[in-house]
Parts: sequence; structure tokens; C-alpha cells
Amino acid sequence: MNFQIWRAQGEEDWDFFFKLSFEMLKVLRKFMYDPLVEKNPDASDEELANLHRKETEEYFDFSKQDAKVFIAKTDEDVPCGYLWMGGRNSKDVWDIENPQWIYDIVVDPAFRGHGLGRKLMQKGEDFAREMNLNLGFFVHSDNTPAIALYERMEYRIKQVPISKKLDTINTTGSPESSFTIREEQEADYDAIQTAELERFSKKVQFSVDADDDAAKKLYEEHIKKFSIDQEKHQRFVVFTKTGDFVGVIWVGNSGFHEEVAMIHELVIDPVHDKQVVGELLIDSAERWAKNAEFSSIYMLLHAKDDLDLDFFKKRNYKVPGFFMEKRLKS
Repeated sequence: MNFQIWRAQGEEDWDFFFKLSFEMLKVLRKFMYDPLVEKNPDASDEELANLHRKETEEYFDFSKQDAKVFIAKTDEDVPCGYLWMGGRNSKDVWDIENPQWIYDIVVDPAFRGHGLGRKLMQKGEDFAREMNLNLGFFVHSDNTPAIALYERMEYRIKQVPISKKLDTINTTGSPESSFTIREEQEADYDAIQTAELERFSKKVQFSVDADDDAAKKLYEEHIKKFSIDQEKHQRFVVFTKTGDFVGVIWVGNSGFHEEVAMIHELVIDPVHDKQVVGELLIDSAERWAKNAEFSSIYMLLHAKDDLDLDFFKKRNYKVPGFFMEKRLKS
């Protein structure tokens, strides 16, 4: 089956886009549709669809240069899918610039299995190259067919938003090991800064070939932003019994919710056992957050971090999905 893909133009294209996006809303009930119904319990399906369109148009400026909605049609002029793109509306601390962003990609179920999803993604990549930007998106963890497609197209998981309720933490302390852990002291400053900046730079360079000065500037901005309230932040440092630096974790207020603590940085010297040191660091961070009366703890686990996703899953961290990205910037 052949398809043609072009930018949404007339009212017919926009009607199709909002109709199909609303149908997909109902598939992702708990994320989008259910909250809309809760806010409008007496609304009919048609009224909910109109509300969805109104809220989307208020939220997103479709007139911006980096905003595009591409519509796919068959040779018989039957619309069958769309790709919604724009500039990402938030920026991670290690990003020099925001990537081009896919807000949604949908293929009508009646037309799946013909390679249209790949064609739409390729159209998105072409547009991202025109903008000289990388291309990224968020995909739900249970959308395994989509994840498989993206991985075949050489997209990589950049970061994973993980979280855990603090009613299930390890309250007994970590078992005895060949390491010691304590709160940071002034004498630890140089070792901590060196280790954190080195790791932070690798996260920056995941997306762009940044020089050391650019990475250092971002790191300093990161420190300044999240270290204002010292009473709501703490670093724990791990040493060998002979006093050699092994690792550090920085935990504090998330900045987006007063009851959520966030692991801002985590570094483990690669010559040591990451699992053992990781348990020491994460145990300490969780206990500190619990004692500081946070209800949950959050981390944006980066591909360049020292602990992998399985480590956190075993500790009951929840994984809603993945931020994926493809380097396209020249």
C-alpha cells in the first residue's frame, strides 16, 4: 500500500487530526481520557472531543516555525495517520538546546502493518534535519511494538523517569562492607565536584559534541538552581576503609513538587562494585528523604548513569516510560 505524507493544511486535515487523536486518547484512558471525563462528568462524547480540541489548541501553538502536523493519506486520498511535531516545551539540565520533539504519532488501526509508522518517523527525521536538531519523544513502557520500531530506527533510550513511594524503603541500613558512607564534608568538595562534572559532561555529550566549557557552564547552572535550600539537600559520600573516594549521591527537593525528593546526581568510581556501592548510596538517599518528610523519591535515570534500570526495578521503582532520542544534528 502506498502513502502520501504532507503538512496539514485545510480544515479537513485538521478535523481528521483531532478526531484520530481523540480516539487514541480513549485508548490511553488513565493518562488522558479519564482525567478529561473527571473534569467534565456530564459531557457527551462529542462534547469531550470538542473540549480535547480546544485544550490542545490552547496548549500548543501550531503556528510556530518548529510546529508541524503531517497527515498521511492513501493513493485514494483516505487519511490514515499523522505525526505531530514541535519544539520540546521543557529542557533537561544537561541539554544545551532542546531537541525537535514528537508529541504524538498515530496510525489508524485499519492501516497498520504496512510500514506507515516508519514512513511517518522518517518524515519527522527529515524535518528535524532541516531544523538542524536531534529528534526525541516519550514512549510509554508498555508500548512494546513502538519501542521495537524506534530501536530498529536507531533511537536510543536517553533517560528514564523513575519514582518510588517512600513507605517501602530499607530502614535497617546497608550490610557491612569494605566501604564507609557519610554526609559530605568541606574536605570532600574537590573530589565531589570532579566526579560529578565528569559524569555530567558525559550526559551533555550524549546529544551534542560539547566542549568542556559548555558542559561546565551547564553543571554550574544545575548546582545553582537546586542548591538554594540547603536544608532540603544532602550529599552522601562513599570511601574505602583507607579513605579513597568511591562515589557520591546528591539528593534534595525536586523543584516540581514539595513532597517529592529527587536524586540529582549519582557517581560511582568504575573500579568498584557498582551494585554494592549503589545499595549504600540509594539506601542513604531514601532514608534521608524519608526523614525529611518527602512522600516519594524521583530520578531521571540517564543512559550514562552508573546504575541500570534493573537495579531500580528490584527496589520497586516505577517506570512509566522512556525518553528516546536520535542524534541528527550536524
